Amino acid sequence: MSTGRRRRPERDLNPRISRRRGAGTRLRSTARATAERPRRAAARPLATYARPAARVLVLAAELAVLLALINSPVLAARRVSVTGNRQLSTNQVLHRAGLWGDPSMLLISTDAAEALLLANPYVRSVSVRTALPDQVEVEILEWEPLALLSRGGARYLLNAQGAVLGTTAASTRTGSGPGQPRIAISWDGPAVLRAGQAALPGRLVQDLDRMATSFPAAYGLTIQSFAFDSNQKLTVNTAGGPRILFGQMATDDQIDSLDGKLGSLKSLRAKIDLANSKLDYIDVENPAAVTTRALPSPSPSPVPSPSPSKKS
Repeated sequence: MSTGRRRRPERDLNPRISRRRGAGTRLRSTARATAERPRRAAARPLATYARPAARVLVLAAELAVLLALINSPVLAARRVSVTGNRQLSTNQVLHRAGLWGDPSMLLISTDAAEALLLANPYVRSVSVRTALPDQVEVEILEWEPLALLSRGGARYLLNAQGAVLGTTAASTRTGSGPGQPRIAISWDGPAVLRAGQAALPGRLVQDLDRMATSFPAAYGLTIQSFAFDSNQKLTVNTAGGPRILFGQMATDDQIDSLDGKLGSLKSLRAKIDLANSKLDYIDVENPAAVTTRALPSPSPSPVPSPSPSKKS
């Protein structure tokens, strides 16, 4: 082996241990990094902060434009028309639908306005339409009062579904004019009914209305009113004629029995003049065995006794 050949340095068998930095070196590196942070932050590009600020400014501008449009008289609902209302006034419709005071066209929700109006018992159906720049059309179909119900000391108007439209004054009478109930019903027993509540089955109210219309021609009798007792037994009061007892009308089957009972009454009508029969009542609760009761005979007037003659 040649002695002039350079000898290689010995290989480091544990470099992690031999090259480990001392505590002083680490402290110096940490201090250098801490000192460089402000310089790095200052060197960040201005665009890093400019972009979020620009977004905020654009959003604020959009909100300002939107508020200006909402409050602009150009988009105010100035032409609002209401048709089909007879029981509700135009002002009532506008206030309930949120269309009072020229609201902005941008804030009007036709679905919300329709829902608010349908919550009123008088409103049967409604359509709300808008047309830019300032037109709103409200078309209403109302329930008409069909029956005047007296119960528990209060008087209620019912529609054809038997639902309560609201209370009414004691001066309200039945009739055939617009907005007037056609039939009168009394019902024994205390009860407080609220608007929109079903007081009687709708089919029963409609059957009673048809009876009131057909009775003069079919039976020679005019119906004055309908009366239910506390068990919902129906009595028909006629003008100058007998009362007609139909029995309980609380279930669908009992209401269905009206046709058979009216058929029995028609058979009796073929035999006697009901209007001049001098009957107190006709009981058709059992159509196969109709019973009647005559009016009680009036008591004879007492004959005055002769006054005693005076003796002379």
